[in-house]
Amino acid sequence: MLIRNGRIHDGKGKIFSADIRIKDGKIEKIAEKLKQNKNEEVIDAKGLEVFPGFIQTLSSWGINGSMTEIRPSSQDNDELSDPITPQLDVKYAFNGRAATVQQLGAFGLTTIGVTPTDNNLFGGTMAVFEVDGLNPFEMCLKDQVGMKASVRNSLKNAYGRRNVAPLSKMWIFEQFAEQLRKASEYKVEKGKDRDMKMEALQKVVKKKLPLFVSVDTKQDALHVLEILKPYKIKPVICNGFEIGKDDTWLVDKKIPLVVRSNSMTADKTAMKLDLKGIAALAEKGLTVALSGVDSSWQIREDVLWLGICMMRIMKDETKVLPMMTSNPAKLLSVDDLTGSIEEGKRADIVLWDQNPLESYQAKIMKTFMGGKVIYKEGDELRCM
Repeated sequence: MLIRNGRIHDGKGKIFSADIRIKDGKIEKIAEKLKQNKNEEVIDAKGLEVFPGFIQTLSSWGINGSMTEIRPSSQDNDELSDPITPQLDVKYAFNGRAATVQQLGAFGLTTIGVTPTDNNLFGGTMAVFEVDGLNPFEMCLKDQVGMKASVRNSLKNAYGRRNVAPLSKMWIFEQFAEQLRKASEYKVEKGKDRDMKMEALQKVVKKKLPLFVSVDTKQDALHVLEILKPYKIKPVICNGFEIGKDDTWLVDKKIPLVVRSNSMTADKTAMKLDLKGIAALAEKGLTVALSGVDSSWQIREDVLWLGICMMRIMKDETKVLPMMTSNPAKLLSVDDLTGSIEEGKRADIVLWDQNPLESYQAKIMKTFMGGKVIYKEGDELRCM
């Protein structure tokens, strides 16, 4: 396939006009005036904006089926028998059909980071998936991309109703520190059973696995960083609530930030999201990735909406678009596969009739995921 005459936004800060040759699902060549090969399909993208597929960094897509689909509201990524379950792997909760039915490609998304919920202190490992398919193992681009942790009040809400720990922030942070200490000292002893929890957390303390920590407040983030000091671990802080322009410690310590949407107005902590403050930090060098809330159908446009909001503040697409593409790809350890339009990477490409960061009226003409068309203008849209 040859995409001709498009205006390419590469996802890493460059905008230029060129042709794109796609072969075997990957971008083989990017150059001006490429010659058509025999039997090669040509798509004329003249007047169109060629973007990388967006990446939702943290999501539950593919876990919760719709109310009319398989496993409705199953929440198979929410193991509430124990608040400490680092040995679990979210890929075993993923169902391709439950993601595909949501038509994420119709909203510019081609890749999703799927995670355990915020209801466990250590919830398990994360994985990255395509948005269209059936077999979860074929859709999985990479598993074990990070350990999901949470120190949010959602732990207290989930377990407190049963009057079992955690009931307080004291327990949450004490156990956050204690589990990491135990993992750092853990050794497999001959003749004794393996401790799967400690083996999983050892990958974190040995820095073989990134640690993504969901927080409610700035104070939560500071506690996390203090506890991680002895291990010289730099976590990825998730949510960004209460973070503002004065929080240059994030920049100084080079701590990446995943910014969660505040589209769910019932979440009072999310209302403390200061995009202007985060934009100011990004201008100073903070690595920012934009993300949606969860997997309910109404937030399929969350990543794009956050991008538009950030664009209104920063007025510089070369700084905003990477927050939706190459930055999340890097944090999820799939930047060698996707997240930008570059030779050798997957052909995760979206053709828009206008720049979607400049106009909310922009329409998608075609969405390619690994070179395959998963949505085109005129396809019926479902609200599942």
